[in-house]
Amino acid sequence: MLKIIVAAAVAISFTSIDVANAATKKKRHKVQHPAPISYVPAAPSTQRTPGPAWASPNDCFTDEGYGRYLRCGGGMDM
Repeated sequence: MLKIIVAAAVAISFTSIDVANAATKKKRHKVQHPAPISYVPAAPSTQRTPGPAWASPNDCFTDEGYGRYLRCGGGMDM
């Protein structure tokens, strides 16, 4: 009879240890990354000829470099 009581006490002590350890375990959560969003820039509504920003849209300019612009046909006459 004593063996049965001791065996039952040992069995109960092992179950209480398992329950206590299960409550303190940290759960690992799977990290989910959102899908990347592709960005497609919209086309400009008005097409502008290349030239300085201060010129009107219908003027014609040639780029001479270093921020210099000449009006089309406005060069030196020879």
